[in-house]
Amino acid sequence: MENHSSSNSRSQQLIISQAVNTIKQHGMEEILHSVSIFDINVFVASLYQEHYALENIESAYKKIRYYSFMKLKRRWVKTAVRNYQETRGYNKELRAKHDMISAYVKVAGPEGLYKEFHVKTIEDYMNLCITEIQEWAEDPNQLIHTYPYWSQKTVNQKTSTLKTDVLMVLGEVAKEIDSTQRVAHHSPTLAVDIPFFGMSDRIKNKTDQLDEKLNDATQLNLELLNYDSVVPKYKEGVPQNLSVLVSKEFIQELNGKVPDLDSKDFEAFTEILSYRDISFQTSRKIIFPLVQLVEKLYANKSGKSYDLTTKRLMKLGYYRVAGHNDEGDFFIRGLFSSVTIKNATTLADSQVIVTVTEEVYDDLLKQQIVSIYGEQIEQLKGSFAYHLAFVLQKERMAAIQTGEHSPVRRHWRQFTYSIRFNKSRKSENLLELEANLDRIKEHEFILKDWHRSGDYYFFTFYPLESWELLNRTDTLLL
Repeated sequence: MENHSSSNSRSQQLIISQAVNTIKQHGMEEILHSVSIFDINVFVASLYQEHYALENIESAYKKIRYYSFMKLKRRWVKTAVRNYQETRGYNKELRAKHDMISAYVKVAGPEGLYKEFHVKTIEDYMNLCITEIQEWAEDPNQLIHTYPYWSQKTVNQKTSTLKTDVLMVLGEVAKEIDSTQRVAHHSPTLAVDIPFFGMSDRIKNKTDQLDEKLNDATQLNLELLNYDSVVPKYKEGVPQNLSVLVSKEFIQELNGKVPDLDSKDFEAFTEILSYRDISFQTSRKIIFPLVQLVEKLYANKSGKSYDLTTKRLMKLGYYRVAGHNDEGDFFIRGLFSSVTIKNATTLADSQVIVTVTEEVYDDLLKQQIVSIYGEQIEQLKGSFAYHLAFVLQKERMAAIQTGEHSPVRRHWRQFTYSIRFNKSRKSENLLELEANLDRIKEHEFILKDWHRSGDYYFFTFYPLESWELLNRTDTLLL
């Protein structure tokens, strides 16, 4: 994801559009036409797709700036100065300049030279010319086509370096948009439809045997024989047709005390999804440096934060939710099918490789994504409101798309299909739910207002923005 990072079609279109406007404002349109580049929009879009669309923009821009832009400018200047000083190569640029000023002095004399150029000798004049192009070479704001001797370059040189100039404009525009654009948070519908994540962050659960009807894992037609049919002791908030499965190895490793998947684990899950790159489409794998996730979750790189992050990765890999429907079908769902931490003994060198389950992959591939934008969702991190916001966003989209009248009515038990209530008393669970509803409402997005009447909640949602619609095209499944 990054180091992969990350772009959707809406931001791409915005970057390309603004880059084209910048090019026109800089007067580059006629220069591009001079080398037979007439459709500037197509030209800019093709360069963006080739050099930025599948890359981390900051990293790609730095490479272009150093290798294609600054090094070329310095090479041009070094060659021009050398050819002048050694009288070699074609008689152009500084050499041609020297011939021009020498001819001028023959006509106007030293007095004319001083009056016109404020120098006393031809050597002084040439030193000024050399200084001018050396300063140009070191100025990152001067594009290549502003080279004082640009007109003397070949058509191929002009065409090649104009591409670099446009790539520089694209990179600058993209960085600016990246810094001001809303942050997008994504979660596949599976993680919102099934109660993987519990509401409380504080409960440590022992494990009991699953109900007899689900006790034989072979009934589920699964290749997960290393999974014992076990479930955390609590049943409150878990629908009768669902049970939580945890790997036998994980239970033994933790001496039977299994921490629940909590809101921080949900943050880790959505963060990991943001690290996808183009290879995800064929491999279902996400590869990223462990230190990046540690810093994102805990804002430091301490040993304790490292240990907590690795445990969260293992939890996300070990947990499954099993269930059955009215037709007698059994199913099991998970988030990650495998988790590998390479070079785990050294944080700086540790690489994480996770493989998402086919259900998560299919969700993302079909773009069945709940997307939430803005600083508000960032500010909800650290509370269960972060996960609840995704659940409400899904209900908001569904309500608006099916034409439900506001306020939208939902029975409190409907939340048990998305949230695992951890406390034994209904009243305590609803109090915690309502505290998190208020947190979301305070940030003035998604949920405009709510109230409860008996077992029903009534929600008034903010209208959907155009960029929140599910039918947009996300080129890289972001």
